[in-house]
Amino acid sequence: MTNQSLVDYKTVIVRAPVRILHVTPYSADAWAYGGIPRLAHSLTRGLARRGHQVTVCTTDACDESARVPSGERQVDGVEWRVFPNLSNRLAYHLQLFLPLGLGNYLKRHAGTFDVAHLHACRNVPGALAAHHLRRTGVPYVLAPNGTAPRIERRRLAKHAFDVVAGRRILAGAARVLAVSEAERRQLSELGVARGAIRVIPNPVDLDELASPVTPGNFRRRLALPCGPLVLFLGKLTPRKRLDVLTLGFARVRRSDASLVIAGNDMGAGGEARSLVRALGLERRTFFTGLLRAEQRLEALADADVLVYPSQHEIFGLVPLESLLSGTPVIVADDSGCGEVVRATGGGQVVPLGDADALARAIESVLKDPTAWRAAAAAAAVRVRAAYGDSVVCSQIEALYGELVAGT
Repeated sequence: MTNQSLVDYKTVIVRAPVRILHVTPYSADAWAYGGIPRLAHSLTRGLARRGHQVTVCTTDACDESARVPSGERQVDGVEWRVFPNLSNRLAYHLQLFLPLGLGNYLKRHAGTFDVAHLHACRNVPGALAAHHLRRTGVPYVLAPNGTAPRIERRRLAKHAFDVVAGRRILAGAARVLAVSEAERRQLSELGVARGAIRVIPNPVDLDELASPVTPGNFRRRLALPCGPLVLFLGKLTPRKRLDVLTLGFARVRRSDASLVIAGNDMGAGGEARSLVRALGLERRTFFTGLLRAEQRLEALADADVLVYPSQHEIFGLVPLESLLSGTPVIVADDSGCGEVVRATGGGQVVPLGDADALARAIESVLKDPTAWRAAAAAAAVRVRAAYGDSVVCSQIEALYGELVAGT
């Protein structure tokens, strides 16, 4: 594509379709893997709606026991190429995605794209893509989404990956996306050049939230008591700080309140259950396991407050979805999630790890639910304006235009 194919990219108008490759370890159906699969789906669908030719290369990872069908298919105008992992067990438990056939595909086709977008750090699909894109001179954007620093689990393995490939992938990116100012600072501390970093937030899928859910469905399905419902929704990993959530809930002076912990266990579920038993909260605490699609929206709509006390939460898609569902939020001030909620309103930001502060925040929301519901509704307007998928796609499109014009 020549420079004449584009007008000034700052105007976000593209005359000719751009051939865009996205590479992600997991597809939109992989609910067990958190927010990256969903935001990749939102971005690629939005870019296709803008007339671009979008191809996604991914693996068949779905959850602990299931895979998505491999092969080629068109979804919402996007070409999805799903490659089977060598082992689903390795993919789920060790995040070791080994897609059979992806390397050969990229060897043949990487040079046919104008620009590429790689999701998350330290994964084999991204490493294969970066190698073949560099070989063919195609610029790529790297979107770590909080995965750039070596945090939480398997730090030695992450260090080894960085030595072998990770540092080269990061250094070879034409741009590195930060989804918040907190992530921008994080990337700068890791040595990424200031000019290479572009701050563009994650998109919220407004289509998914367009149809209202039936109130009470979630409560009825779980046979929950009729009192206030405090909800956590996310992967059960150590950095989600379920210990703080449980301790804080135990100190809430509302014996009629229930706590729902919804998400697939990826290393922290056992300890959370043990703490619930130790605090005598078994009769008021409910573990649902993984929630998908509309189940998640029903849970958000029925909750009185979403509590998200996570550490190293660089953005926090779930709190924004909660606000769009009309439910106020409480998040920790650790990184990007607190930054985002401070900007939108509709919730409270408490110190990381402070169970007493968390308990007070929960009590304040439960004490005046009408006012907090109104605050969430007002915040939802700001969420749509700043983080709606169409808004974010226009920024991503402009970034691609910049890179293509420079090639």
